[in-house]
Amino acid sequence: MTINEQLLSSIENLRVPLNDSNSPIDWKDWYHYILIDPQTQIRVLVNISLIGKPEQGEIQTTFIVTIPSTFLPHNLFPSVPLLTLGIAFSQEWKTNNITTNPLQIQARKVNLNIIGKNCYLEINDHHSQLAINFQGEVKATPLLITENSPFGSGFIGWGFVPSLEVSGELSIYNHSFNINPNWFCYHDRNFGRFRWGEDFGWEWFVAFLTDDKGQIFTLVLDKRTNKNHSFSGVAYIFVYQENQLIKTFLGQSLAINWQWTNSPKKPLRLPGIMASLFSERSLKMPQGLEIIASDSQDNLTLNIQFDAATELIIPENQARQYSFIEEVTGTTQMTLFIKDKVIKARGLVYAEYVI
Repeated sequence: MTINEQLLSSIENLRVPLNDSNSPIDWKDWYHYILIDPQTQIRVLVNISLIGKPEQGEIQTTFIVTIPSTFLPHNLFPSVPLLTLGIAFSQEWKTNNITTNPLQIQARKVNLNIIGKNCYLEINDHHSQLAINFQGEVKATPLLITENSPFGSGFIGWGFVPSLEVSGELSIYNHSFNINPNWFCYHDRNFGRFRWGEDFGWEWFVAFLTDDKGQIFTLVLDKRTNKNHSFSGVAYIFVYQENQLIKTFLGQSLAINWQWTNSPKKPLRLPGIMASLFSERSLKMPQGLEIIASDSQDNLTLNIQFDAATELIIPENQARQYSFIEEVTGTTQMTLFIKDKVIKARGLVYAEYVI
């Protein structure tokens, strides 16, 4: 299919004004990737965030892997069905870390290059023995949803690429896993000016599913809320079949129901220093999610069960002092009635709930 490269460029372009010495330091600009192998059920999150501006900001990196324990030595890890391993680290943003046209972010342990439809990403942390490198090519219609939507005291923009064809390698404790074109890969971009701890949150997921005919479906949820999720703007679910957008459910056509664990849990927490600070904090975690969407033409039911979780802890300068991103992943089943057809599919999902 033909990709609108002008639209893609507007999504990928760095939005922090690099050459403006008066640029405020509340700018945020991040590159977010989700990779899922449907065969092994390995799931990967990589996020590279630019905060502030050169010489007065940070490059923040998060890299999380969820993997069935059978793929790793039993003497190194507890006997549980799924293991979640991860790192999160920050470094000073130096002027020479980033170039544009084409985009390159190159810093300690981190390398990201984006040229048109192609990208290359590498994270290599010798200390944690976690590494990934892959190249990707955009294969599905990208969408730029917002560029200056009100968010806290500022604004946010969001766009995404629902499918990239990827190849590369994932390394965990000297065990290598081949990343091949059968892996799913999703990429999105957030950018804007806001301050953590203000009255905002969000709910998001990407789901990759396959029906009994081998057709691939990608679903993406975007819902922005206040901090306690009692109020939200317009929510969207975008439905892709193979690489084409075939349906968008939005607004009041959507019912989004999160289910929570009966008892408080202590999830894996990142970064490490925050994990130590909050080691005794327990809370109810997302356990499942039910989506029911219906309009005058089509309807969708999506049932999700989460089987792994990570909590990202972000310092803020508001009263609570910290914000929390609950990263959860699991399995999903879909029933979609569209254009007088019934489609049933199963797959895997990655989701976020920000509080």
